[in-house]
Order: sequence, then C-alpha cells, then structure tokens
Amino acid sequence: MITKMLTGAGALLLALIAGLWFFFGRDDTPTGEFTIQTAEAETTDIRRSVSASGSVRARVTVEVGSQLSGQLAEIMVDYNSPVEAGQVIARIDPQTFETRVRESEAAVATAEAQVELQRASLQRVDANLAVAQEEFARIESLHARGIASDAAFQTATAQLESARSERAVALAQITNARAALQQREATLEGARIDLERTVIRAPIDGVVIDRVVDVGQTVAASMSAPTLFTIAQDLSVVQIDAQVDESDIGQITQGQPASFSVDAFPGRTYEGRVEQVRLAATNTANVVTYTVVITADNPGGRLLPGMTANLDIITGEREGVLSVPNGALRFRPSGPLEDRVIAAAEPAGAPQGQRGGRRGGPGGGGPGGMMARMAEELEMTEDQQRDAQEAMRQVFSQMRAQAESGTPPDRSAMGARIAEALSGVLTPEQMARYRQMQAAASESQSATIYVQNADGMFEERNIRIGVADNQRTEVLGGQLEAGEAVVTRARPVE
Repeated sequence: MITKMLTGAGALLLALIAGLWFFFGRDDTPTGEFTIQTAEAETTDIRRSVSASGSVRARVTVEVGSQLSGQLAEIMVDYNSPVEAGQVIARIDPQTFETRVRESEAAVATAEAQVELQRASLQRVDANLAVAQEEFARIESLHARGIASDAAFQTATAQLESARSERAVALAQITNARAALQQREATLEGARIDLERTVIRAPIDGVVIDRVVDVGQTVAASMSAPTLFTIAQDLSVVQIDAQVDESDIGQITQGQPASFSVDAFPGRTYEGRVEQVRLAATNTANVVTYTVVITADNPGGRLLPGMTANLDIITGEREGVLSVPNGALRFRPSGPLEDRVIAAAEPAGAPQGQRGGRRGGPGGGGPGGMMARMAEELEMTEDQQRDAQEAMRQVFSQMRAQAESGTPPDRSAMGARIAEALSGVLTPEQMARYRQMQAAASESQSATIYVQNADGMFEERNIRIGVADNQRTEVLGGQLEAGEAVVTRARPVE
C-alpha cells in the first residue's frame, strides 16, 4: 500500500516538473539562423497592364425614328438585315399627309389668284392716275392763264392726290398678296416634307440590330421621335467603352495596345488599340472611373454588340531587359541581419545623396552622363553634340543664376526647358526619339536591393527601376549585373 502511494507521488512530481519546464524552461527564441531566399537578376520581358471591362458595340450606332405620328403600313427589313444609306425600310400610312398636301396646293392656288387680282387692280389704278394727271395738267395750264377758277384747280389737285393714294394702296395689297402666297407655299412645302417623311429610310450603311415595331402599329411622335430600328454601321470594326479606375487612368494614353477576351469565345484573345480617353468622369458609389475607348478588328463578325469584354491595356512593355523579382525591392534586413549588411559604394564623383543616378533627364548621371547617352542612342554628329552641349550648358547656367538670385528654380520644368533648347539642334526624328527617352526617364525611380555574396553577407546596391508587372521590375541602371543573387526574403529558423 505504501509502495503504491510512493509510486503515485513520484508520478505526480514528474508531471509537475514537466509542466514547469514546458511553461518556463522552453527557449522559444530564434537560434540566430535564417533561411535566406534569393533569385537571380536576369534578362526577361516585362509587360505592365491595366485591367478593365466594357461592352462591345459598333463604332457608329444610329437609332432610326419617326418624326410623324401615324400607322405603320409597311416594313421592309427585319433583324440582321443589311441596309444601304437611303434604302426604304418602312412606310407610314400617307393618306392624312396626302390630304394636307392637296389642301396646301389649293391654298397656294388661291393665293396666286389673289396676287393676280391685285395686279389687275393696280393696272386700273394706274389708268385712273394717268387720267387724273392729264386733267390736272390741263386745269393747271388754264388756271395759270386765268381761264380756270381756283375751285376747279383745287378739285383737279385733290383728284390727282386721290389717284396717287389709290396706287399706293394697290401696291400694298400686292405686297400683302405676295406674302400670303409665300406663306401658303411654305405650308405646302412643309406638307410635302411630312409626306416624304412617311417613307422611313436608312441613314447609313449597316445592319439592323434591333426592330421594335410591327406592321399596323401606331407611332406616336409627340415630344420626341420614337425609335423604330437600330442600325449598326460596319461591324467589321467594333468599339469597347471600358471603365478605368481613377488610380489607373494616368497610365492610359492614346495609341496603347490592348488585348481582351469575351465569355462567348473562351481561350481566344482579340487585339485592339486605345483610341480615346474621355475627360468626363463617372462617380458610382464614390468610385470614380473614366471611359477609355478601344477599337478592334472583328474578323468574321463574331464579336456581337453587347458582349462583355475583359481587357488588359498595355501601359508599358519592355523586351529583353534586366529585371529583379518584386520581392527584392521590398526586402529590408532587420534585427541580427543588419550586422551582415555591406553599405553600397558611392559612385565616383557623385555628390552626396545622389546614388544610383539622377532623374533630371534621359540617362541620369548629370549633364555629362546625359550627353553621352544621347549621343549614343540618337546617333548624333559631332556638331550636334557640340551644339547640344552648349544648349544644355545655357539651361543649367540660367537655373544656377536664378538660384543665386534668391529665386528657387523650378526643377520639375528642367526636362521641358532642355527639350526646347534641343529642338533647334536635333532633327525631327531625333527629337521624337529624345522624347521617348524623356518618357522612359520620367517613369524611373531609385531603389535599394541586397545581393548575397559568397560569404553570406548582404551587399547593398542602388539601382534605378522602371516598368513593373505583377512579378518582376525592370532595372534601368545602377549597381547590378545579370546573374547576381538578389535577396527576396529572410525567415528565421526556429
């Protein structure tokens, strides 16, 4: 019995010791060892893109309506019917409008007769005026010789004035009759136009993609023209209106390539190009988007209006460039790893704080490095190099003088000022290539990565980076060569 009690007490003691060791005696601190993950800097192709979606539609879509109210007497086309501009596609019952034309023609005839009547009246008035003028001339002559009395002279004068007034009235009546005739003619022309509009014609060459009316249906055109047909023009080329988020719209420019797919044809990719970036913004639930128009060929007409296109707009593409994994740009040694870092060496002759090149212009590295790269890539002649160097020297001198005068120079405008100075030195082709170099330089920025050497130390490297995709980033220049092992992650070993 005592033996069993001792055995139980010993087991309890062992369990207590084990528990105390578990809570207080176990060492959870890292051993000081790390698993270092690296990847090679290698030459790859990089493609940066912006994803968006939009609806496929024809480049030109016209809704054909009716300006008149009436009953549809005839329809000549149906869904998917090809049509040509001017082709008759429907008719509205013309009886009411033909009646209005006949009424207007009768009104015009009446107005023409009224004009002729007023002309005849004018001829009668002219005859009376001629008689009155002759009588006045005779009485005036007799009155001057004292043969005719004053009363006779006054009577002849009054009759002449009356005849003249009657002629003025006749002329006014003719003018009024002519105006009435013009009014009736305008009414007739309007009636004829309405009669012509009972014939519905296709405004463009294309295909009928929608028809919303049938024969016998009454069209009511009151405040607006009702839509009868929808015609799409030339479906061999389609347009996609993609909605791009405001955070990505700054990368989109006209002419960029785009690829897209539709659910109707999985696995097939279509190619297009950015045609327009519209300025009007759309705000939906506090999300701001902009419409980007992409045009694409539609071989065989397989892309139908209304299909949803899932797009990738290529905003940057580099082939055969040195690149590093994106993880290498995020890695920073911390804790015990900081003792294994070898600081980057300063480039020879570089001012303090300007490691890895400058961003003032294409190529970086100050005026000398910029000039050397320009001469090489633009194939400049010796005279061009001399003139370009002088032009850039003047720009830098002006900015230095501005700084010495106490006015801080606008360094953001340096690129534009240099381009303006070089426009008189470079040819148009060279200038276009220089602007491409400027655009590439504006996308670059400085970054720091770490390369693990043979001793396991981390060598700090300063580089300039450019276009990046979801996996890798382009290296434009700096302290890195292909094949070197860049550190992407360090994980402590427990």
